[in-house]
Order: sequence, then structure tokens, then C-alpha cells
Amino acid sequence: MALVISDLETVENLCWGLAFFGTGGGGRVEAGLDMLAPAIRAGRKLTLVSPDELSAQDWTCWAIILGGKDPDEPPPAADLARLGLDKEEFPTLVPRLVESVRELTGYAGVSLGALVSMELSSAATSATIMTGLELGIPTIDGDYVGRAIPELELSKMELLGKPPTPLAMVDRWGNRILVKSAVNATMADWIGRMVSRAAYGRGIATTGHLVQVSEAKPALVKGSLSCAIAAGAALRQGGALKDDTLAPLKAATGGRVLFHGEATSVDWLSNEPYMWRELVYTIEGRGAWAGATYKVWVKNEHHAIWRDDTVIATSPDIFAVLDPQTNKPLTTLGDVTPGRPVTVFGMKALDAAWHTAAGRALLGPRHFGLGFDYVDFEKGSR
Repeated sequence: MALVISDLETVENLCWGLAFFGTGGGGRVEAGLDMLAPAIRAGRKLTLVSPDELSAQDWTCWAIILGGKDPDEPPPAADLARLGLDKEEFPTLVPRLVESVRELTGYAGVSLGALVSMELSSAATSATIMTGLELGIPTIDGDYVGRAIPELELSKMELLGKPPTPLAMVDRWGNRILVKSAVNATMADWIGRMVSRAAYGRGIATTGHLVQVSEAKPALVKGSLSCAIAAGAALRQGGALKDDTLAPLKAATGGRVLFHGEATSVDWLSNEPYMWRELVYTIEGRGAWAGATYKVWVKNEHHAIWRDDTVIATSPDIFAVLDPQTNKPLTTLGDVTPGRPVTVFGMKALDAAWHTAAGRALLGPRHFGLGFDYVDFEKGSR
């Protein structure tokens, strides 16, 4: 049965949960709230549907923002003038995404029955829901990963050998690009970053994996948006408790605390525009974890954790850095700074595909150039 969201409480739970599954990437809680809450206040309703409620012949696609981090400084005015970039046709994300959907479906000559979120994250999933709302179609209660990812190829669609093309890309200026085919999903992601560079960033609205529901189903992490709502509710409920504030989250996810500590340094490995946030947190254990030094390796999201010199946890499993006072998920957008207390919480990947050899190879540490295999945090972090 479809889940119709018409209240701010559920929206807030959803955005907290999406930030949790964002594992540091995909935007802060507020990124989702800023998109969804105004629609609820205006009396609109957000509809999430099971893929089983759709016809097998219904068409679906994802709608995301590609392009990496923007430069710290705006482009020179003379460069914008030379290129005729004097007025943004789509200054905000959702209209840009709507136009991208229309470009893709117009090219293919099909109509959509629903949208699907490519990943689970506050910004991406909320933007997907709002794009569906503007198009008058629901969003599937599911995604293709079960967490946030830094690269387009890191999804269950890739595991099943499904290419993302054709793609439609729309930038803020109104430039529209169709990518009919690409060598692979890695190259498609790279093309999006190069388009972002040419357009001076702010996000390239991109739609892809235009498939019928029958083809989408095997790749879906079914019910993942409902999982996010449950996780968000648990985080918020626990934050109001005096003791064992993470008990509700443990019950909701089957996960556990990996450690408490205080951040002592944030070391950037790469801050190149239009690419990824690559950095390492160093965190000194506190309380029961005192005496140990932890490191968290980041490529947009958290992907590997060390205790002293031993790897204790890796992707595809899910690791959230939380504010110990409120349980609020902290992002890699500058939320963790030296001196900040943190709690690091881990849970198993949502979908069984990530527990296979192929899944761990695709979204495990060797994919990111780290010289070791997947480490099960349930065995290595006590």
C-alpha cells in the first residue's frame, strides 16, 4: 500500500534517516527539509509506492545531481560574459531535474509511472521525491544502493550489468545534453563532472537508467525509504533520552556503537573542484574507547575505519558519525572539526547483494584504491 506523507514529523524523520544512510555524504538533514517541508506546509502530499503496486510495464528512472564539489570562488564575470552565461534558466535544483526528466522521456518517447532514488541521502532522495511531485508521479519506496555513494557505477544496476545510458543532463544555464551511450557507468559519471566544469558547477541535473519496473525490481533495495523513516525516528527519539540514547537506533537497525571519541584533526587528501571530498578524520577514543586512536577515510562518504593500525570496518557496510548530544548525523561538509565529540555507529549494508563477493568488490575498499579487502565490523571492532 502506498505511503502518503502529509505531516512534518514524518518528513523530519525521513530526512534524519536519509542523512544517516548518507554515511556522511549526500547533504545535511536540512538539505532535505528545505525541499520537502515547504510542500507539506502548502498542503501537498508526498507519495511513496512499492514497486509491486506499479505495472511491470511502467517506466521509471532516477534523477540526480552530478558534478562534484563547486570551487570555493565564483567564476570570473568576464568568463561568464564571454560564454553568454548571463542568466540562469534553472537557478534551483528541482525545476532543473524536472526538465532533465522531460528531456530523457521525450528522447525515448515514453511516459514515467514513477521515479526512483539512485541512492539514499538527504539531498538526492528528497530532490527525487520533489521532482516526482512536480511531475505528478510517485517515488518508489526503494533505491539502487541502500546508502549514499560517490560514483555513479556503485549501484546494484552495475552488479546486474545495466548501463545508465541514455542520460539527459541539464545545467543551471539551460544547456541540455543527451548522452546516448557511454563506454561504462564510470565514464558517464566522468562526463557529468566535465559538464559541471564547463557550466561552472552548481549541479548538473541528470536522469538515467530509464527502464521498466520489471527491469528495475531486481536492482531495488526495496523499502529503503521506509527504513530511513524508521531510522530517523529512532535517532530523534533517542536524542531525547537521558541514558542509552542510541537504544532505539540499535533496535531499528541491528547496528551498534563502534566508538565514542573526540576529533583531533581533519586532513584533506584532495579538494579539487568538480571532483570528490577526500579526507581523513583522526579521532581519539573517549570513555570505554580511551587510549585508542581511530581514523575514518572519506570519499564523500565514510568508507574505511582504523583503530590504531588495524582496519576494523569498511564499505559496503554503513557508518554514521553522530553528534553524541542530539544523535544528529554529521556530514563530511565540514561538520566534524578538531575538538568536536562524536559517536560512530555501524550497521550492516541494507541489501544482501552487498554481502556477496561481487558486491564487496564493487563497493569495497579495493574499489577506492585502498590496499585491503572488506572487513566485517561485527568481527573486527569490539
